[in-house]
Amino acid sequence: MKTLGITFLCITGIGLIFINFRSSSFTQIASGEKLVATFNPNIGLSMCGRGGATFNFDLTGDGSLPVAPKLKGLGEQHFEITTESAEAQEFFNQGMRLVYGFNHAEALRSFQEAARLDPDCAMAYWGQALAVGPNINDPFPDMERQKQAFESINKAAALTGKITEMEKALINAYKARCTDQEIEQQNLNIAYFQEMQKVYESYPDHPETGILYAASIMNTMPWDYYDGEKNPRENTDACVAALRKVIEKYPKHPGGHHYFIHIIEAKDPNQAIPSADVLDDLAPAAGHLIHMPSHIYIGVGMYAEAADNNRRAILADENYIAQCQAQGVYPLAYYPHNLHFLWAAASMLGRSEEAINAAEKVADKVPVSMALDIPFIQDFMAVPLQAYTRFGKWNEILTTPDPGATYLHTSMMWHYARGMAFTRKGDVEKAKDELQQVKKYAADPAAETLLAAYNNPTSNVGKIAIEALAGEIAASEGKTDEALEHLSAAVKHEDALIYQEPAAWHAPTRQYLGALLLENGKAAEAEKIYRKDLEINRDNGWSLFGLSQSLAAQGKSIEAQQTREAFQRAWSLADVALAASRF
Repeated sequence: MKTLGITFLCITGIGLIFINFRSSSFTQIASGEKLVATFNPNIGLSMCGRGGATFNFDLTGDGSLPVAPKLKGLGEQHFEITTESAEAQEFFNQGMRLVYGFNHAEALRSFQEAARLDPDCAMAYWGQALAVGPNINDPFPDMERQKQAFESINKAAALTGKITEMEKALINAYKARCTDQEIEQQNLNIAYFQEMQKVYESYPDHPETGILYAASIMNTMPWDYYDGEKNPRENTDACVAALRKVIEKYPKHPGGHHYFIHIIEAKDPNQAIPSADVLDDLAPAAGHLIHMPSHIYIGVGMYAEAADNNRRAILADENYIAQCQAQGVYPLAYYPHNLHFLWAAASMLGRSEEAINAAEKVADKVPVSMALDIPFIQDFMAVPLQAYTRFGKWNEILTTPDPGATYLHTSMMWHYARGMAFTRKGDVEKAKDELQQVKKYAADPAAETLLAAYNNPTSNVGKIAIEALAGEIAASEGKTDEALEHLSAAVKHEDALIYQEPAAWHAPTRQYLGALLLENGKAAEAEKIYRKDLEINRDNGWSLFGLSQSLAAQGKSIEAQQTREAFQRAWSLADVALAASRF
């Protein structure tokens, strides 16, 4: 029985996190019967095995039994390769669909099955190298995976005698990023990009060359495609152009739309609304692809649509994980990411019950025992506290057990939430004690490098927590000027965060600053704050409510009424009433 040891660098769609993960052993099924996954269109799920039975696999078998199930509901993308086996072609297609759905472990098994069915299929080995190699959520794999990719691509290179020239070009290009030596991965990523540029120039009209070329660009600068002013970095425009060409010529290609959403979401999500709409139901059993439109929908204020996509993604992934016994990075990161996103979208809609339930489920679904090795788990552990704070559930916060100082990020957020709870309950001295604890954790040298909030270190998140809590404490003591100074500083720190979705801070700080300004008769200033927040978090009910209040306070009755109506539309699914733009 073989045990797979893999080091992942995971982003879950939004940030860079190193993961050292070793999966459990897998056992092989006892029958050589063909396995076909079934798909129920009424619920949008895929199932592994005969009649929904679970499917187990072993990578050290003798080649007589399948190592991967057939999965339906992943889309219809077809990449014609050189093979004499129709089934090998089918599993290769499945592997590519899974790669484009960021389920690389399952993709690897599909490519291995293609190779089992046709041992002379060069592209099956190329696919294996692709699946274990770098990707935008995992640009720096460990040496074990590098060697696995190196071995696979060399097998592919040894079988190039009877394949097409484009296949040869793809294999030769991929060799540039594979090594069994200790070479800086970024240098390999750049070398691969340079080779893929040549491939794309030779085959500019093939969808796979366009997508793989674009992905090679993105992999040289993952999640950093624009500067702070949203100006494109070198090669970003070339990436966008290649993906536009693919989706214009192949409007049902999941990979084209998926990558296009990622390359454009941080700059102008409006441009990717058509891709989000297409991807919405293109692969109804691929949880991550169902989820992906929400990256755009939440960015353009379509919070109900974002929530719906993640509900469906959660359902699809829960079924896939249970039926296929999925292990590794997908159930550990991509599945909780759906829950995390549902919490964020439901929060913007004012759906407190759904948001809190999703937040609690995020924390329940991650292994606390791995929180020190996998930093983002610490943030997942803190999501319930963030949800309670957002909706004013002060008793729930104060009855939440201490996570322990071992978990630096979680503990910092625990003390922050308790500080907010004590402030709202009028116990200022206890709130100040909690603030000192927040400061202690934020100042810990380890916080500078702890990427619990994906792209953003805990120290930067701590800066917001300190200023936000200090501002609320000062406000409760009637120190308005001091409170405004602290909350204004919190806004600046929030604005300085690196882009990610969901955002690294649980609630827009402008909603707190605006409320304080209104409470102190500064309606005109509050109006500016709310308008700015609505530029960032479009059509969100919290700031529409605050804006309507600020307009009314200035006697702008017609505009106030129009804004109030916009708020009522935005808040139509909410289960809480607002007295201010924050609890």
